[in-house]
Amino acid sequence: MYRIEVDPHTHSVISLHAYSTVEECARHAAERGLRGMAVTDHCSLIMAQREHSVEAISNQRVLPDEMYGVRVWKGVEIDIVDFEGRLAFEDRPDEFHPEKTGAELLLSSRDFVIASIHTPFDRDRGTVEQNTAMYLAVLRNPYVDVLGHTGRSRHAYELSPVLLEAKRLGKAIELNNSSLENSAAVSAKPCRAIAEACRDLGVPVTVSSDCHSAFGIGRFSAVERLLWELGFPEELIVNRTRESFEAFLEGRRRRLAALAGA
Repeated sequence: MYRIEVDPHTHSVISLHAYSTVEECARHAAERGLRGMAVTDHCSLIMAQREHSVEAISNQRVLPDEMYGVRVWKGVEIDIVDFEGRLAFEDRPDEFHPEKTGAELLLSSRDFVIASIHTPFDRDRGTVEQNTAMYLAVLRNPYVDVLGHTGRSRHAYELSPVLLEAKRLGKAIELNNSSLENSAAVSAKPCRAIAEACRDLGVPVTVSSDCHSAFGIGRFSAVERLLWELGFPEELIVNRTRESFEAFLEGRRRRLAALAGA
Protein backbone atom coordinates (compact mmCIF):
# COMPACT_ATOMS: atom_id res chain seq x y z
CA MET A 1 0.00 0.00 0.00
CA TYR A 2 0.96 3.64 -0.26
CA ARG A 3 2.66 5.62 2.49
CA ILE A 4 1.16 9.13 2.63
CA GLU A 5 2.65 11.61 5.10
CA VAL A 6 0.41 14.68 4.68
CA ASP A 7 -3.36 15.06 5.02
CA PRO A 8 -4.20 18.10 2.85
CA HIS A 9 -7.95 18.35 3.58
CA THR A 10 -9.07 18.60 7.21
CA HIS A 11 -11.77 20.51 9.08
CA SER A 12 -11.81 22.00 12.56
CA VAL A 13 -14.58 23.45 14.71
CA ILE A 14 -14.40 26.61 12.57
CA SER A 15 -16.43 24.53 10.11
CA LEU A 16 -19.51 24.37 12.30
CA HIS A 17 -20.36 20.80 11.29
CA ALA A 18 -16.91 19.53 12.39
CA TYR A 19 -16.05 18.44 15.91
CA SER A 20 -12.35 18.88 16.72
CA THR A 21 -9.93 21.71 17.32
CA VAL A 22 -6.83 22.19 15.18
CA GLU A 23 -4.70 21.09 18.12
CA GLU A 24 -6.69 17.86 18.46
CA CYS A 25 -6.29 17.21 14.74
CA ALA A 26 -2.54 17.81 14.94
CA ARG A 27 -2.19 15.52 17.94
CA HIS A 28 -4.05 12.70 16.19
CA ALA A 29 -2.00 13.34 13.04
CA ALA A 30 1.18 12.88 15.04
CA GLU A 31 -0.16 9.68 16.61
CA ARG A 32 -0.93 8.32 13.12
CA GLY A 33 2.59 9.09 11.95
CA LEU A 34 1.72 11.99 9.66
CA ARG A 35 4.28 14.72 9.12
CA GLY A 36 1.90 17.42 7.90
CA MET A 37 -1.71 18.55 7.58
CA ALA A 38 -3.52 21.44 5.96
CA VAL A 39 -6.37 23.09 7.85
CA THR A 40 -9.00 23.68 5.16
CA ASP A 41 -12.16 24.91 6.84
CA HIS A 42 -15.14 25.85 4.72
CA CYS A 43 -15.41 29.33 3.23
CA SER A 44 -19.01 29.26 2.11
CA LEU A 45 -22.18 31.29 1.82
CA ILE A 46 -24.19 28.51 3.48
CA MET A 47 -21.77 26.39 5.53
CA ALA A 48 -19.35 27.10 8.37
CA GLN A 49 -19.39 30.70 9.62
CA ARG A 50 -21.40 31.98 6.66
CA GLU A 51 -20.96 35.73 6.37
CA HIS A 52 -17.99 35.57 8.73
CA SER A 53 -16.17 32.71 6.99
CA VAL A 54 -13.49 35.02 5.63
CA GLU A 55 -12.65 36.60 8.98
CA ALA A 56 -12.75 33.30 10.88
CA ILE A 57 -10.37 31.57 8.49
CA SER A 58 -8.12 34.60 8.05
CA ASN A 59 -7.39 34.37 11.77
CA GLN A 60 -5.46 31.13 11.19
CA ARG A 61 -2.44 33.41 11.51
CA VAL A 62 -2.64 32.88 15.30
CA LEU A 63 -1.85 29.17 14.82
CA PRO A 64 1.73 27.89 15.04
CA ASP A 65 3.27 26.40 11.91
CA GLU A 66 4.05 23.16 13.74
CA MET A 67 2.27 21.21 16.47
CA TYR A 68 3.42 17.91 17.99
CA GLY A 69 6.04 17.67 15.25
CA VAL A 70 3.38 18.01 12.52
CA ARG A 71 3.69 20.82 9.96
CA VAL A 72 0.41 22.76 9.88
CA TRP A 73 -0.40 24.65 6.68
CA LYS A 74 -3.11 27.32 6.75
CA GLY A 75 -5.57 26.59 3.99
CA VAL A 76 -9.21 26.80 3.01
CA GLU A 77 -11.86 24.87 1.13
CA ILE A 78 -13.85 27.49 -0.74
CA ASP A 79 -17.15 26.93 -2.53
CA ILE A 80 -17.61 27.09 -6.29
CA VAL A 81 -20.94 28.91 -6.57
CA ASP A 82 -21.92 29.05 -10.26
CA PHE A 83 -21.25 27.72 -13.75
CA GLU A 84 -18.89 30.62 -14.49
CA GLY A 85 -16.54 29.21 -11.87
CA ARG A 86 -16.95 32.05 -9.39
CA LEU A 87 -16.05 31.39 -5.78
CA ALA A 88 -17.77 32.31 -2.52
CA PHE A 89 -17.33 35.98 -1.52
CA GLU A 90 -15.72 36.78 -4.87
CA ASP A 91 -18.32 39.49 -5.50
CA ARG A 92 -18.57 40.86 -1.95
CA PRO A 93 -16.36 43.56 -0.46
CA ASP A 94 -14.73 42.38 2.74
CA GLU A 95 -16.38 43.76 5.86
CA PHE A 96 -13.12 45.09 7.32
CA HIS A 97 -11.13 45.76 4.13
CA PRO A 98 -13.75 46.93 1.60
CA GLU A 99 -11.11 47.75 -1.01
CA LYS A 100 -10.84 43.98 -1.60
CA THR A 101 -13.39 41.23 -1.99
CA GLY A 102 -13.61 38.63 0.75
CA ALA A 103 -12.27 35.92 -1.56
CA GLU A 104 -9.34 38.04 -2.72
CA LEU A 105 -8.37 38.94 0.83
CA LEU A 106 -8.55 35.39 2.10
CA LEU A 107 -7.19 33.37 -0.80
CA SER A 108 -4.15 35.54 -1.41
CA SER A 109 -2.97 34.90 2.16
CA ARG A 110 -3.48 31.11 2.41
CA ASP A 111 -0.83 28.43 2.01
CA PHE A 112 -3.20 26.15 0.13
CA VAL A 113 -6.65 26.43 -1.50
CA ILE A 114 -9.15 23.73 -2.45
CA ALA A 115 -12.19 24.74 -4.53
CA SER A 116 -15.22 22.46 -4.26
CA ILE A 117 -18.95 22.22 -4.91
CA HIS A 118 -21.37 21.82 -2.00
CA THR A 119 -25.10 22.05 -1.39
CA PRO A 120 -27.18 23.69 -2.80
CA PHE A 121 -25.15 24.08 -6.02
CA ASP A 122 -24.70 20.31 -6.27
CA ARG A 123 -28.46 20.03 -6.92
CA ASP A 124 -28.13 22.00 -10.16
CA ARG A 125 -26.34 19.35 -12.21
CA GLY A 126 -25.77 21.39 -15.37
CA THR A 127 -24.59 19.90 -18.65
CA VAL A 128 -21.25 18.25 -19.28
CA GLU A 129 -20.29 21.29 -21.38
CA GLN A 130 -21.25 23.74 -18.61
CA ASN A 131 -19.43 21.76 -15.95
CA THR A 132 -16.29 21.36 -18.05
CA ALA A 133 -16.15 25.11 -18.69
CA MET A 134 -16.79 25.76 -14.99
CA TYR A 135 -13.94 23.57 -13.78
CA LEU A 136 -11.57 25.03 -16.38
CA ALA A 137 -12.42 28.53 -15.13
CA VAL A 138 -11.80 27.50 -11.53
CA LEU A 139 -8.41 25.99 -12.40
CA ARG A 140 -7.43 29.22 -14.13
CA ASN A 141 -8.06 31.17 -10.92
CA PRO A 142 -4.48 31.76 -9.73
CA TYR A 143 -5.40 31.27 -6.09
CA VAL A 144 -6.83 27.76 -6.53
CA ASP A 145 -4.47 24.79 -6.10
CA VAL A 146 -6.79 21.78 -6.14
CA LEU A 147 -10.23 20.83 -7.45
CA GLY A 148 -11.93 19.17 -4.49
CA HIS A 149 -13.99 15.95 -4.59
CA THR A 150 -15.21 16.31 -8.16
CA GLY A 151 -16.20 12.64 -8.04
CA ARG A 152 -19.12 13.40 -5.74
CA SER A 153 -20.05 16.88 -6.92
CA ARG A 154 -22.85 15.51 -9.16
CA HIS A 155 -21.44 17.72 -11.94
CA ALA A 156 -20.27 15.37 -14.69
CA TYR A 157 -17.50 16.88 -16.82
CA GLU A 158 -15.23 15.95 -19.68
CA LEU A 159 -12.17 14.54 -17.98
CA SER A 160 -9.33 15.06 -20.46
CA PRO A 161 -9.53 18.86 -20.93
CA VAL A 162 -9.98 19.52 -17.21
CA LEU A 163 -7.28 17.14 -16.05
CA LEU A 164 -4.79 18.28 -18.68
CA GLU A 165 -5.41 21.90 -17.73
CA ALA A 166 -4.66 21.05 -14.12
CA LYS A 167 -1.44 19.40 -15.24
CA ARG A 168 -0.50 22.36 -17.44
CA LEU A 169 -1.03 24.81 -14.59
CA GLY A 170 0.80 22.74 -11.98
CA LYS A 171 -2.40 22.08 -10.04
CA ALA A 172 -3.93 18.87 -8.71
CA ILE A 173 -7.15 16.86 -8.63
CA GLU A 174 -8.34 15.56 -5.28
CA LEU A 175 -9.04 11.89 -4.61
CA ASN A 176 -11.22 12.15 -1.52
CA ASN A 177 -11.44 9.25 0.93
CA SER A 178 -14.69 10.48 2.46
CA SER A 179 -16.32 10.35 -0.98
CA LEU A 180 -15.51 6.67 -1.28
CA GLU A 181 -16.33 5.75 2.32
CA ASN A 182 -19.45 7.82 2.90
CA SER A 183 -20.90 8.51 -0.56
CA ALA A 184 -19.90 5.40 -2.47
CA ALA A 185 -23.25 5.01 -4.24
CA VAL A 186 -22.72 8.39 -5.91
CA SER A 187 -18.94 8.52 -5.99
CA ALA A 188 -17.41 5.11 -6.64
CA LYS A 189 -17.73 5.05 -10.43
CA PRO A 190 -16.72 8.69 -11.13
CA CYS A 191 -13.86 8.53 -8.61
CA ARG A 192 -12.46 5.45 -10.34
CA ALA A 193 -12.79 7.11 -13.75
CA ILE A 194 -11.01 10.24 -12.48
CA ALA A 195 -8.20 8.21 -10.90
CA GLU A 196 -7.74 6.14 -14.07
CA ALA A 197 -7.60 9.26 -16.24
CA CYS A 198 -5.11 10.96 -13.92
CA ARG A 199 -2.94 7.84 -14.06
CA ASP A 200 -3.07 7.65 -17.85
CA LEU A 201 -2.54 11.39 -18.41
CA GLY A 202 0.10 11.84 -15.71
CA VAL A 203 -1.98 14.35 -13.72
CA PRO A 204 -0.98 15.17 -10.11
CA VAL A 205 -3.45 14.27 -7.36
CA THR A 206 -3.92 14.86 -3.67
CA VAL A 207 -5.15 12.00 -1.50
CA SER A 208 -7.16 13.36 1.41
CA SER A 209 -9.32 12.29 4.34
CA ASP A 210 -11.68 15.30 4.27
CA CYS A 211 -12.04 14.54 7.97
CA HIS A 212 -14.55 16.39 10.14
CA SER A 213 -13.14 15.10 13.41
CA ALA A 214 -9.64 14.35 14.61
CA PHE A 215 -10.41 10.64 14.62
CA GLY A 216 -10.57 10.63 10.83
CA ILE A 217 -7.34 12.45 10.08
CA GLY A 218 -4.97 10.44 7.92
CA ARG A 219 -7.69 7.99 6.92
CA PHE A 220 -6.92 7.19 3.28
CA SER A 221 -7.65 3.47 3.08
CA ALA A 222 -10.48 3.57 0.52
CA VAL A 223 -8.48 5.72 -1.89
CA GLU A 224 -5.35 3.68 -1.30
CA ARG A 225 -7.19 0.48 -2.23
CA LEU A 226 -8.42 2.10 -5.43
CA LEU A 227 -4.96 3.37 -6.33
CA TRP A 228 -3.45 -0.05 -5.63
CA GLU A 229 -5.98 -1.72 -7.91
CA LEU A 230 -5.16 0.77 -10.67
CA GLY A 231 -1.39 0.57 -10.28
CA PHE A 232 -1.35 4.32 -9.73
CA PRO A 233 2.15 5.90 -9.85
CA GLU A 234 3.17 7.06 -6.39
CA GLU A 235 5.07 10.02 -7.82
CA LEU A 236 1.79 11.60 -8.97
CA ILE A 237 0.57 11.87 -5.34
CA VAL A 238 1.76 15.35 -4.36
CA ASN A 239 1.19 14.81 -0.62
CA ARG A 240 3.01 11.47 -0.42
CA THR A 241 5.72 13.14 1.69
CA ARG A 242 6.07 16.42 3.50
CA GLU A 243 8.79 17.36 1.04
CA SER A 244 6.72 16.58 -2.05
CA PHE A 245 3.81 18.61 -0.69
CA GLU A 246 6.11 21.52 0.08
CA ALA A 247 7.44 21.32 -3.48
CA PHE A 248 3.86 21.46 -4.79
CA LEU A 249 3.16 24.54 -2.65
CA GLU A 250 6.30 26.21 -4.00
CA GLY A 251 4.51 26.31 -7.36
CA ARG A 252 1.74 28.31 -5.69
CA ARG A 253 4.23 30.74 -4.21
CA ARG A 254 5.89 31.31 -7.57
CA ARG A 255 2.51 31.78 -9.25
CA LEU A 256 1.34 34.39 -6.75
CA ALA A 257 4.68 36.18 -6.78
CA ALA A 258 4.39 36.50 -10.57
CA LEU A 259 0.83 37.77 -10.17
CA ALA A 260 1.94 40.39 -7.65
CA GLY A 261 4.71 41.55 -9.98
CA ALA A 262 2.50 41.76 -13.05
